[in-house]
Amino acid sequence: MTREENETLTRVGSGTPMGELLRRYWWPVGISADSKEKPTFVRLLGEDLVLFRDGKGRAGVLEAYCSHRRANLCLGDVEAGGLRCRYHGWLYDVEGRVLQTPGEPAESGLTDSIRHPSYPVEELGGLVFTYLGPEPVPLLPRFDFLAGDGEHYAIIQGFANCNWLQCVENGLDPFHVSFLHGSGGSWSDLNAEPEMGFRETEYGLVYKSFRPTSKEGVYNYREHYLLMPGISSGGAGGRLLEDGSGTPQTSARWSVPIDDTHTMQVRVRFKPADNPGRYKGTPLTADWKPVPIEPYREYRESDNPTLGYPIPRIPVTEDAILLDSLPAIADRENEHLSVIDEGVVRVRSMYFEALEALETGGDPKGVIRDPAANRLLVIPGYERWVSEAERRQMTEGA
Repeated sequence: MTREENETLTRVGSGTPMGELLRRYWWPVGISADSKEKPTFVRLLGEDLVLFRDGKGRAGVLEAYCSHRRANLCLGDVEAGGLRCRYHGWLYDVEGRVLQTPGEPAESGLTDSIRHPSYPVEELGGLVFTYLGPEPVPLLPRFDFLAGDGEHYAIIQGFANCNWLQCVENGLDPFHVSFLHGSGGSWSDLNAEPEMGFRETEYGLVYKSFRPTSKEGVYNYREHYLLMPGISSGGAGGRLLEDGSGTPQTSARWSVPIDDTHTMQVRVRFKPADNPGRYKGTPLTADWKPVPIEPYREYRESDNPTLGYPIPRIPVTEDAILLDSLPAIADRENEHLSVIDEGVVRVRSMYFEALEALETGGDPKGVIRDPAANRLLVIPGYERWVSEAERRQMTEGA
């Protein structure tokens, strides 16, 4: 990639190419169960917003700064009709209508002359979503991990101090699993890597891989999806006391661009209704915990330091630490890609194709407008163990 191409894919502000593309999709900005009596300050795609739930239970997203004197509405009070600014009492409903302007003569018509910026909001799968783009507003995709019959869990898993794209690319990089999440440096065969293949889907990309295990003739089979604009969905792994029957559980992670150099990690876990498994402990934990990589950090923190950066053996934490160790916006013009980077190459190409679609007046991949096509979108991001015979059958039939 050139420096200019990298700039195109990484800048998310209003008016930038990628910023305009990403505004064509719905993004999670909060957990439904957490939105109660108080508003909160959030940021999405470089825009400062306030998320609140009015006294009637309706969720709303408004521009954060009051149309009167620009006070932050996150300090305001929730009422039945909406959100009241704490500074001078202006009252807004979830659609940005100004309902009251205390002290202003009623006949002035001020309330009718102002419409505070507001954004569509929907709730699904335990998350609050908003849409910052132009009308007509597309449909919120009803992926099974949000809308399927079963158990849904949602959490803000953590925050990355880096650009959103390096978080997305990590999900399309199967090769890193053996090293970052593997045996910590004791690799007996560096070439015992997964058989893998990528293909384009209606909503993004998928890779399917067979990874050798320590048991002869048994492989770990994995399907992992990248759903536009930046949702990584695959097998959920353990945490079930029983998981031998029924549809496997899955999980999905949104890499939500807060701004150019900060990303929120939002995760859901879905256990289909026909899966009899019971969770051992909490279904989801906030494990995205990067460790600051700073020059001479060890000497700053101790007079008798132990040099180095120990990495906890928690996959999500490993990802968090590694991705934060890159430049805040990775200088992709200085990369030297190899054959193992097919997923990274393809996801970048997919974004450039989406930008071209937008420039020609079309919808980019993954934007849904037909209700009949949005009843339930099943994403089979399953992970399981297969025999050599099953592996041959699956690869020959692919």
